Amino acid sequence: MSDFSLRDEDTVAELRLRVRRSGAMSVEGCITDETYALSMLDAARDSIKSHNKRIQEKGIIIPNVVN
Repeated sequence: MSDFSLRDEDTVAELRLRVRRSGAMSVEGCITDETYALSMLDAARDSIKSHNKRIQEKGIIIPNVVN
């Protein structure tokens, strides 16, 4: 009997977006459940916005290296 239990860091779904030089876009992954796939994209959009907002508020830290 095998012990199959998921951990929080285990990947259970994945979408991959690719944009070609021509501008064409492709989506890889399980997109047959449209509601779930779109909610994943919405969550990714929110994460990107939140990340960039934090960077704008804190600024970019550039280490001062003295030789």
